[in-house]
Amino acid sequence: MSDCKWPEGTCACYLQEAVKPDYAGRVWMHCEEGLSLSKASMSRFVMYCLTHNVEIGDIHPFNHLFPRSQVSASVRIRPEQFEDFEAQTGGKLREPHRISLNFSTADMIDKDTRPNQTTKGQ
Repeated sequence: MSDCKWPEGTCACYLQEAVKPDYAGRVWMHCEEGLSLSKASMSRFVMYCLTHNVEIGDIHPFNHLFPRSQVSASVRIRPEQFEDFEAQTGGKLREPHRISLNFSTADMIDKDTRPNQTTKGQ
């Protein structure tokens, strides 16, 4: 990190830190299906994470006012634990969406996905 030139813009060390692999070989995954806001579901989820070296990122209930509402969570987990996690917690894992705000240019944007301006107001 001695070549850091932060005042001149984004430094090269930021990218190196951002893509640095986890020391235990874990990857970030999202779990948006199978978890609910109940004691049983949350106990299984938290106990699995605590006893299997799984890092918990964010946990959000869909609506905290309703018991058993859907819960989404992000976890950092080893790939060989995916099946065991899903079997023991009931949650289904998926890869998170990747968004890069720094490296997109106008020619990289798919022109077909923008709303059609000619049909606006019809």
